[in-house]
Amino acid sequence: MKKAERKKSIKKQVITCAVLAASLLLPISTSAASAPYTLYQVGSTADKATSTSFGQVYMGGSIDVDEAFKWMIQKANGGDFLVIRATGTDAYNSYIYDLAKSIGKPLNSVSTIVVDDLIRAGSDSSLIDKINKAEGIFFAGGNQADYVDFLEGSPALTALNNRINQGIPFGGTSAGTMIQGDHVYDSISAGSTTLDSKTALNNPYSSLISFTDYLIQTPHNNNIQTDTHFEQRDRMGRFLTFLARNIQDGEETGTSAKGIAVNEQSALLVEKDGSAKVVTQPGSTNAAVYLAKTNKAPATCISGQPLTFNNVSIYKLFNGSTFNLSTWTGSGGLAYTLNVNGGVITSSTGKVYGGNQP
Repeated sequence: MKKAERKKSIKKQVITCAVLAASLLLPISTSAASAPYTLYQVGSTADKATSTSFGQVYMGGSIDVDEAFKWMIQKANGGDFLVIRATGTDAYNSYIYDLAKSIGKPLNSVSTIVVDDLIRAGSDSSLIDKINKAEGIFFAGGNQADYVDFLEGSPALTALNNRINQGIPFGGTSAGTMIQGDHVYDSISAGSTTLDSKTALNNPYSSLISFTDYLIQTPHNNNIQTDTHFEQRDRMGRFLTFLARNIQDGEETGTSAKGIAVNEQSALLVEKDGSAKVVTQPGSTNAAVYLAKTNKAPATCISGQPLTFNNVSIYKLFNGSTFNLSTWTGSGGLAYTLNVNGGVITSSTGKVYGGNQP
């Protein structure tokens, strides 16, 4: 496993919860002022264990997809729903809680944990207890580097993977999707710089590119590399570079590397058996999900030279399209092929992002 060396120097001041007046929206102070996270909760403070069913949500960022949350809510079956984030507010609490009531599937509670100290939180017993008692877990957007620092090698990651294995619904959006594959573009070496496709294609070993492998374990994320805000931020070039690096770095073979890339306001909902469907937010533009599979190793993937990487199979899914991750076959989508020569992408359809639904 090859990763960029890095120092973890997290100096975030812990925020103490303030008591809100609303009776059902309670920021709950953790045991001491030095606690490594802030907890906000709506609903009952008493735990309620329910029978759940597994499902995985890959959401692409921007406006959340209501249908994806409704799907997770039903699978959580009236239990306690947990949102984890490294920055931001408790806005998900009322959104998810009210959405659950609106579809006649009320949840016992919805909590948001804002991780303030990324290193200490990973081994905090009270935070781990919240994971162990959650009937649904969702990672919000932000910076995936924060989530990697929080989870990598931690008891919190062990607890999360145990809950997923026990069959709870799990998902994330934006950075919360970036951490869901076997291979994670962790953005640690990039820092505050956003990696664009041109930079990645021109130098697959740019100092901005670093990976963390094998964090979260789900039934069908083997061999997977993810990307988000996809077409909206023109990320096909960097996505292909990630797949090439997965092979070149020895994590995948020329025919085993796979990827899931999600446009904004789009989500891929994956069942335990690998069957999946796409849902999108009404009014969204260019909503789609891209499934990629490699067929050969890159011809040129070395430091300082543009990428050459051919015959990458793409299946573009639209709202209502279906796909099976076990058989890697789909219905209602658009199949096409991409090639990269000297850092330049060409498409069998004439369009890098494939075009419209056939």
